[in-house]
Amino acid sequence: MAANWKHKRYFKMKNKQDNSPVTFSSTSDANTKIGFTSAYNTSSPTKTETLEDSGQTLVVMYEFNSEAEQTAFKSAVDGTWGASSQPWSPPVTDENYGIVEHVKTEWFNQDGSVANTTTLTA
Repeated sequence: MAANWKHKRYFKMKNKQDNSPVTFSSTSDANTKIGFTSAYNTSSPTKTETLEDSGQTLVVMYEFNSEAEQTAFKSAVDGTWGASSQPWSPPVTDENYGIVEHVKTEWFNQDGSVANTTTLTA
C-alpha cells in the first residue's frame, strides 16, 4: 500500500444523557458503538485503528492506492451528511450512547509529514 495517499480521522462519542465521554474498551468496541456507514469503506482503504486519550478517542489511519481513491472516499463520507443522514449509525443497544463526534482530521504529505490538520467542533 502506497503511503502517498493517507489521512487520519479522530472520533469520540458522548453519553446522550449527560454529555460525558464514552470510553471504548477496544477498537472493535469503538467501531460497534459508532456504527460507521458503508461510506467509510469506499475505495477499500487499508485501515489502522488505535485508541488514544485513555480509550476515549478512536483514531483511524486510512491509506489508499491513489489520490482518486482517497478523493472518492472523502466525497462518499462528505455526501452522507444531510438533513436525514449522517456518516454513522450507532446501534440502539444502550440509550446513553449515540452522540458521535468527528473531532479532527490530519492529511499527510508523501514523505509522511502532516500537511494539514482540521480540528472540528461538535
